[in-house]
Amino acid sequence: MANPADSLESVVIGDGVTVKGVFFVPSKAVINGVIEGDLTAEEVLIGPTGKITGRISAKVIDVRGQLHNTVISEKSLIIRSTGKITGKIHYVEIEIEKGGEVEGTLTQALEGTLNAQSIVSNSGPAAV
Repeated sequence: MANPADSLESVVIGDGVTVKGVFFVPSKAVINGVIEGDLTAEEVLIGPTGKITGRISAKVIDVRGQLHNTVISEKSLIIRSTGKITGKIHYVEIEIEKGGEVEGTLTQALEGTLNAQSIVSNSGPAAV
């Protein structure tokens, strides 16, 4: 079983649940429902039924569902076979399984140089 202290800093959005707003999660966010808004967390797992429309920022992002808008992965971005991302994607490492979909601009950065604030202030064109 998971450490109870870890779950106090985590959030789970269940299948069939829709939330709107701006969310800051100190630890892990598991999304099986829908978020309409922005999400910042240490680690994000989007399940097969999960969908986020808005800005997402985390060290590790594991996508089995859908992300639309701006994605900032400060360490590792994994797009599983059922995952789909559309928009501006900023990452350090990326892994795309066969069947995973990416549409938009991809910008790679060195580890430790990528954060949400630098993306907000940098409005220049993204590399593909």
